[in-house]
Amino acid sequence: MTSWADIQKLASDLQRVQLSHSSKKLSEVNCIEVLQKLIASQQIDVVYTRDGHSYVTKKHLETEIKNECIAAGGRAPLTDIAVALNIDFDHIERTARLIVTNDEEFTLSNAELFATEYVHRLRNELRSLLDEQGNQTTAALCKHWDLSPELLQSLLIEKLSSTDFQGVVDGDTIYTASYLDARQLVLRAVLVAVTKVTPISTIQKRVGLTAKRFWIAFENLQAIGEVPGTIIGSKTSPACSYRPKMYDYLVKACVVNQYRQNEFLQISTLKTLGVDGKQALEETLGSSEAKKLINLNSMYMTKELMDQCVQTVHDEIQKTGIAEIRVSLQTLNLPLDTVDEDFIGEKVANSEKETNFSEGFVFKASILTEALKSIDKQIETKAHQEVDKLEAEKKKQGGGAKAPPKVQDDADDWGDNKKGGKGGKKGGKGGKSGGGKSSSATTSSAPSGSGTVQVSEEELEAWIRDSQAVPEEIISVVVEKLGHEATAALRKKVQEIQALQLVASAANSKKSLSAIGDKCRQLYDTLNTFEAATTSFADPLGSDLRQYLLKTVGSDLANGLLSYATGVDNAHQMKEKQRDETVEGLPEMVREPIRALFASLKSTDDDALEKFHDAVYDCSVPSATSLSLRKIDKKGRSEVGIKISADLREQLSSQSEPATALLLSVLYLLAKNGRPITASGKFVAQLMAQIKDICPENVYDLLQSCQKGVVTCIKNKDDEVAREMLEEDISKLKAAVLQ
Repeated sequence: MTSWADIQKLASDLQRVQLSHSSKKLSEVNCIEVLQKLIASQQIDVVYTRDGHSYVTKKHLETEIKNECIAAGGRAPLTDIAVALNIDFDHIERTARLIVTNDEEFTLSNAELFATEYVHRLRNELRSLLDEQGNQTTAALCKHWDLSPELLQSLLIEKLSSTDFQGVVDGDTIYTASYLDARQLVLRAVLVAVTKVTPISTIQKRVGLTAKRFWIAFENLQAIGEVPGTIIGSKTSPACSYRPKMYDYLVKACVVNQYRQNEFLQISTLKTLGVDGKQALEETLGSSEAKKLINLNSMYMTKELMDQCVQTVHDEIQKTGIAEIRVSLQTLNLPLDTVDEDFIGEKVANSEKETNFSEGFVFKASILTEALKSIDKQIETKAHQEVDKLEAEKKKQGGGAKAPPKVQDDADDWGDNKKGGKGGKKGGKGGKSGGGKSSSATTSSAPSGSGTVQVSEEELEAWIRDSQAVPEEIISVVVEKLGHEATAALRKKVQEIQALQLVASAANSKKSLSAIGDKCRQLYDTLNTFEAATTSFADPLGSDLRQYLLKTVGSDLANGLLSYATGVDNAHQMKEKQRDETVEGLPEMVREPIRALFASLKSTDDDALEKFHDAVYDCSVPSATSLSLRKIDKKGRSEVGIKISADLREQLSSQSEPATALLLSVLYLLAKNGRPITASGKFVAQLMAQIKDICPENVYDLLQSCQKGVVTCIKNKDDEVAREMLEEDISKLKAAVLQ
């Protein structure tokens, strides 16, 4: 390659030639003409300057461009060369590209020409920078030398040879070997100095290496045994940490000292120290010692300390009969949570007989006894109230159709397409007679005995809270445990009061027997009236209504006759076995008719009602009960029907429950039109079809609307909107029917 000295030598030779004398010289005009002819004949190729006064051959232009680049220090913008040579930029650029193609010592990038001398200078500067700082990034070098990353890579970094460059190129950073050795020593010092679990990111930042160089240095130290610790987690994870062996030693010492001093170890503290799990604890305390610990929710505790906790609670229970776990264990100053306290409470309850645990309290069964004693007055008061209710129900028992009807809650029995009493499992043929699960609208209602009274949870809770016999926190538990006992005590008290009243009323037994007889006559008249009305309905509805009549009013009449025969006014409360035993104890003249009477109630034959009438007749003859029960005539049925109609009207006017009000409306409209019957909710759909022609159109529309509303409310009990709409329709229906 031509050097600057060669160029200077050529310049001096040119000057010497120009100063020499010649015998034959060409004039300037002649020179121009000669050159023009040479150019025209294409014997020479020249490039004109911008002013057109000068020209230069392309070969010489290459030399001029190279000289300009070298003169500029090995880096020259093509624009500066074009200005210096006074030649168009296009010629300069074209020639520069040709130079780069033919000469490997030159490089063209971004309209700048670079010579090898410039690369040598950059290499020397890089050595100086690395000697001063130890590392350099390509971004910093690009900014310092005003080069693009690609050009720096191609000009310098790719040409760094191992012979004259002692360093490492890692990504976009250049390191010297001495710098990496120093950083590795820094890393070793940091790893030795750390005494707690430290994130690798923190150590890496302190050492000042990239992730790749950091792990290379770490592995180098690890290979020579200079890493006094272990790595926790994956190296590529942000949560990767370094755990020094000194930390394990300090943690073990801390855990052992706490364990020996307190006899327990908090799980939260262990997790903070990095001892997470049973296995880690075994490694710290030793397998044999760790297995002796009791694992609670918030701590590990020795068996001896657990026994002390249990004994402390036991002592408190022995003093007062009740102990709150949290308060009892305050003297031990243990950081127990609620789950731990419950565990200890259950352990205490299981270790001692007749002891219960609930809601943080351990208490003896005697607390329940004391709580029950504390509400004796309330139980006695309620017992008197229940007895009064039972007596009131007895008085209402035989009053025709005065008892409010019971209505089925099963939505299927209110549908438009259900056949009353024949398709379902409830009622109709095969159903249970009198007092079964199927609800009905009957002419009489049997009063409940002492076996039906009970103490509700709300009442019991209020009584116990007022008595202040137990802490507020366990009232709900005491209520649950005392529910059956309180009800049993109430029923016993009711029976005692009833027994006393029975003794007091023994003198009036004759009058009571007469009342039972009157009730039987009234029931039989009602049955005959209902039976006559059912004949106006076509089968199967008529037969279903008669079957239902037999199971309801017929059952009440049979129980009434049994009460009259035995002189005891509680036949309706007897179970079937007890009733059969009572019947067997009667004289033969009464026993057989009554037995036939109850047998007819169970019959599903078409003539079951006729058999019932025959049995009633046999029961009422002078040789049996002398009640003389006879079928009433048309006039008598009319009078009974009027009374039934009046009773239904009275019940309807005071009834607010929608389903019952709907059933009463249907029964009242039928009775008002001379067809009094008894029926349950399952018959409503068919009965409405029977009254379509005997009631105004607006009343019938209200009946249909209410029926649909009842079904909707039964199926969707939480639908308040439907409930409100139904109540509004029921109010309109009652007003229209009663009017």
